[in-house]
Amino acid sequence: MLPLSRLALIPGLILWLLSTTIAVAAILDEPGTASLYQRGDLEYAVQERDQSANSLASPTDRLQSLMEKADALRALGMYPQAATTLSDAMELASRMQDNAAQAGVLNGLGSIALATNKQAEAKKHLDAALELAKKPVRHDLLASIHNNIGNLKSAQEQYQEALVTYELAAEHGRQAGQPLLHAQALSNAARAAASANDFKRAHMHAKEAQGLASALKNSQDKAFLLLSLGQFYSRQSPPDSLPLAHQALSEALAVADAIGDARSRSRALGYLAQLYARQGRDEEALELGRRAIAALQQINAPEIAYRWYWQQGRLKKKQGKFDAAISDYRMAVYHLQSIRADMPVVSASGKSSFREVLGPLYFDLADLLLQRAAAATDQELKQSLLKEARNTIELSKAAELQDYFQDRCVAAQQQSKAGKTTVIGAGVAVIYPILLPDRLELLVDFSDGIVQFTSPVSSSRTIETIRHFRARLEKRTTREYLPYSQELYDWLIRPLVTEFTAREIKTLIFVPDGALRTIPMAALHDGKEFLVAHYAIATTPSLVLTDTQRESAAKSPRALLNGLTQAVQGFSDLPNVATELQSIGQLYNNKTLKDQDYVVDNIEQELDQTPYSVVHIASHGQFQSDVRESFLLAYDGKLTMDNLEKLISPSRYRDQPISLLTLSACQTAAGDDRAALGLAGVAVKAGARSALASLWFINDQSASMLVSEFYQQLHEPGMTKANALQNAQLKLLTDKRFRHPSYWSPFLLIGNWL
Repeated sequence: MLPLSRLALIPGLILWLLSTTIAVAAILDEPGTASLYQRGDLEYAVQERDQSANSLASPTDRLQSLMEKADALRALGMYPQAATTLSDAMELASRMQDNAAQAGVLNGLGSIALATNKQAEAKKHLDAALELAKKPVRHDLLASIHNNIGNLKSAQEQYQEALVTYELAAEHGRQAGQPLLHAQALSNAARAAASANDFKRAHMHAKEAQGLASALKNSQDKAFLLLSLGQFYSRQSPPDSLPLAHQALSEALAVADAIGDARSRSRALGYLAQLYARQGRDEEALELGRRAIAALQQINAPEIAYRWYWQQGRLKKKQGKFDAAISDYRMAVYHLQSIRADMPVVSASGKSSFREVLGPLYFDLADLLLQRAAAATDQELKQSLLKEARNTIELSKAAELQDYFQDRCVAAQQQSKAGKTTVIGAGVAVIYPILLPDRLELLVDFSDGIVQFTSPVSSSRTIETIRHFRARLEKRTTREYLPYSQELYDWLIRPLVTEFTAREIKTLIFVPDGALRTIPMAALHDGKEFLVAHYAIATTPSLVLTDTQRESAAKSPRALLNGLTQAVQGFSDLPNVATELQSIGQLYNNKTLKDQDYVVDNIEQELDQTPYSVVHIASHGQFQSDVRESFLLAYDGKLTMDNLEKLISPSRYRDQPISLLTLSACQTAAGDDRAALGLAGVAVKAGARSALASLWFINDQSASMLVSEFYQQLHEPGMTKANALQNAQLKLLTDKRFRHPSYWSPFLLIGNWL
């Protein structure tokens, strides 16, 4: 079964997905029959509802069954299935012409949209639910809906507005005579008040919520409410809050034991372990953590298990028990990977952020493995540890890319690629720079094994240098970038040169991490020359996601050339695009869509009807932190990343999929790691083997010259894409007008380099 994802990731917001669990009773004016759910038997609740749904004759009974099933599916983290079930419920509620039933379904859909970070969709559903719940007024539904609206405002960091909304929800819950709703809203209000720095109000609401919770009958809802309050208190300033946290969590544990709810028992023990760890009582914390894991032995709950194994690993690492810590970290990653493709990753602010929430797990494990490898004298053991460290980083990068694009199909692509052999040919080095708090680790994958290098430079200093380098590199009139360029060369390249020389390395493939994605490695400087003078360079967000096989030459390669020369939609004109398209068109059997012809419908028609091997887009493009704001400009609108995927990805199922996607006028904001991740992942998302794209928008003339020369070079027999880009960049470097690296270095070859 899949996870209760948001609860697993954000214990401080544990009630967000539970605020509509009483919707069944509220809608139907019945006490509800979700006893399996309330005991925590979520899988059985789904099965029982499936078995009974077809046998129920009454529309009211069928609706109740669908709502109970959706609640259980949502609690298991099976959001698409829950949404489908609620769609069936909405169709039935509409036929019944029951406003309250429709409001309850919309509220559930809004809750799912919140869990998957679709805030606009959540607002749409919740606003519609709110209107229906007023006709006639239903205080119980209004309490639940306002609670979810408060959750939405909290996700948007509008804490004062969220507080007012939660207080309104609490009042509706009180008027409805629903102490659970009342208490849930007050608990959330306490959290919002604390986030708004109104701590007196926060503790007042928390105290009232705990009083209401203690009076409730034992159920999973009661346990989760107490768990949430325990987490709230544990995050407040000690010492007064710690006894309150312990009291709430101990009471939640007692409730879980009374109803036989293994999930709630595990969470209560795990949160108590966190509480003890914060007090420095590590041995007691480890014992509680062991019991939290043991509570899960009879159920399938990887969404909880990974948290407690991770916690155990941190504690053992702190005690210097590194081998035991590695074992726990491995188990944490194992459990997380089993559910990763279905988990929306949301930070405490409600924003999608894999790196903030889950990335540290992978990097903590890699850190320990690298330390063990550095100390190992047995070469076979050293290679095994280094490979595991590299594979752990690869898992992290694939998951981060999936999180950015909010697309589980990216993970499916990874799984399909994982079965293929990754080929690193002679003359090629794959470099993994790993930014750790106290050092920079370099893993270099050669055809004959992995080599480890360590630079004693902190991640904070490395990132600061990267930021300075990028900011100054874009200034075309100065050489202020040079000291930072040379410093980064000393950290990233100089330790490797001897190995490169011994192995006759000619091509470097970087798998950059974090801030390193925002800079062009070609512009690193050894004091005499740029790196591009010695090596062909490519980058990839993940080697696992890169098809490293050499592709067979297309018999008659065709190119779809697209471009804008005119100023449209507030963007400037690109007068050199016409020359660029004409120059490339002389090399290929091509179709050119320019200006008024460069519209989405025409692109779709061409890609659907013709097996193009090259797709070239010479138009403004922007990659942002939020993938929903990333786009390529067409004459009649904007191509989102999802649009681009729909247009190009079907070609991957042909004998000759898209070999190269070129974006010759795109840009990312300086210092925006996630935007650069989107650029780095564009080939994977679109389903192309390789992409050529720029980190920032550069002079129209120099861009056209470089891209045209790249294609010209690519036509030379035996020329790889990486070598073609190297030669094109070197040609601009020799031109007095464009020798500054701001003109030629931002172009990156992404993905397959052959």
